[in-house]
Formats: sequence, structure tokens, C-alpha cells
Amino acid sequence: MGGGRKTKHGAEVAPIFRARREESSSSGEDGREEDSDSAASDTSRTAAATPLTKADLRHLLQEIKTNMAAEFSRHLAPITESLNDLTRRTTAIEDQLDRTSMRAQTNETAISALQDQVRLLEEAQEDLNNRSRRNNIRIRGVPETVGIDMLAPTLRELFCSLLPEASPAELLLDRAHRALKAPLPNATQPRDIIIRMHYFHIKEALMRAVRDNPLQIEGHQVGFYQDLAPSTLRKRRELRPLTLELARRHIRYTWGHPFKLQVRQNNRVHTLYHISEATAFAERLGLPAIDLTAEHPDRRPAGRLSPRGPTLHPTRAPPPSSPHPQPAT
Repeated sequence: MGGGRKTKHGAEVAPIFRARREESSSSGEDGREEDSDSAASDTSRTAAATPLTKADLRHLLQEIKTNMAAEFSRHLAPITESLNDLTRRTTAIEDQLDRTSMRAQTNETAISALQDQVRLLEEAQEDLNNRSRRNNIRIRGVPETVGIDMLAPTLRELFCSLLPEASPAELLLDRAHRALKAPLPNATQPRDIIIRMHYFHIKEALMRAVRDNPLQIEGHQVGFYQDLAPSTLRKRRELRPLTLELARRHIRYTWGHPFKLQVRQNNRVHTLYHISEATAFAERLGLPAIDLTAEHPDRRPAGRLSPRGPTLHPTRAPPPSSPHPQPAT
């Protein structure tokens, strides 16, 4: 037969029988697959029906712990590294702060010592400045009409009238000049005249003579004052409220060099060396609290170092025009 398939013995099989044989073969294979699935399902049901032992539970628990530890380690590793880095940086910053604090304390001690040295140097320089002016007299009130060429003759004539017993050689002038600033137009107050006497005792005698014999030149009241360093004038101006209170209570005081203010009360001498001691100084004298920072009508700004603001020399009385009397030694 054409189109038939031969068997293993060489005989051909009719197509109808061949289809049945294939169906039988495929059905056999499907049966075998169903049998294998059924066997697997039976095995799983048997395993599920078998109870777990403690060893199995311990094994499962250990596996869970191991897995969790691995996961935690994987996620916490970056955080741990960051914390360690922060710890190192914090420790470094604390060490740096400790070193900075120690340096600051050392610098503070050194600065305090340097401030004390600067204060001592300033006081020494101020004292030397005042000592270099000890023969100087600042004359106030001589009108500007007395020119520079007439200063020396006018002053010699003035000194001869004050000290008639002194010889011309003793009334020797080393120098005489106006204050080193330009005259102000329409100024009612003439510039001061600064002179240096050759002999100190003559200078002191002139200061005492003017105290007892007020002078006038061309109708202007003339006063003699001790020439002082600008820093000394500034300190005296800052203590003006205190000295005014002392004068109001008729308490005598004197200025000293290096800078100091001395008051004798109840046979005791009280001395003020620095402006910061003014409050305690007033308490010792039984004075009310005095505010040195407050503005006073008779007090000019402390920062102004004009030579026109010296207080009166302690060895002479104030001129009659002065509203605040000054003490005399």
C-alpha cells in the first residue's frame, strides 16, 4: 500500500492503525507524567505531615540569625564608619580647643603683664615730660598786640616789677614763645606764652609773687600757670568733678609728680594714683559717689589735649574771676 509505514519486521502498517498506535503511545506517556506528579505530591504531603524536630528548629533559627546578622552588617557598615569618622574629628577638635584655651590663658597673662609695663612706661614718660618742663611757666592773658619781638623785653620788665630784689642775671630767660598754633580770627582769648626760666628758684619765686600781686597788661588779667604734659592735663580734667567737690567742702589738696592727688584729712594723707581709684578715694574721704564720666559745665572733653586747660598751680591762689577756688599748699 502506498504511503504506509513499515514495522520493524518490514511490514507496512495501514494509516488507520498507525494513528491509533500513536494515540496509544501518547496516552501512555501522559499516564506516566501523571504518575510522576502524583508521586511528587504524595512525597510533599508526606514531608508536610512529618513533624519538625528541635534540631530542625535550631538549624532554622541559626540560619535566620546568620542571615539577619549579615544583612545588619551590610547596612550598618557605612553608619559605623561615619560614626568612627565623627569620633575622630570630634576628638581632634576637642584637642585643638584645649590647646587654644591654654594659649588664650597664656596670652591673657602675657597681655596683662604687657599692659602693666606699658602703663609704667607711660607714667615714667609723663613724669620725664613734666620734669623737663619744671622751669617752664605758661603765661595766660597777654594780648596778641605784644608781638614776638617784644615778648622778651615785656616779660623782663614784668619780672623786674615782681622781683625787684633779683638781679638781671638771675632773671635770665632761656626762651619765650606763643603757644604753637595759629591765632584765631576774632578770638577774645589770646594764645598762651610759654617761657623757660634759666633758674628754677627764680621761676618758683615768680609763681609766688604773682599769687600775691595780680597782674594786668593793657587791661587784661594775666595769670601764671605751671606748664604740664598734655597727658597730665587730661587726667586732671577727668578728675575735675572730684576736685570741685573737694573745693566746695574746703578740703585742701595738692597735685604731685608722678601723677597723684593728695589730700590731708584728720592728720592722715590720702593719695590717689590712678583715675580708676577715684570712687574708693572719695569713700575714704567721706564724699558722696562721684561720676567722673558725666559732663560738667566746667569740664572740657577728656580727649582734647589743648594746653589751654591746665588747673591752677597748687602754690598759688586763683584769680578773682575764677568761680571755683583752688587750694594752696
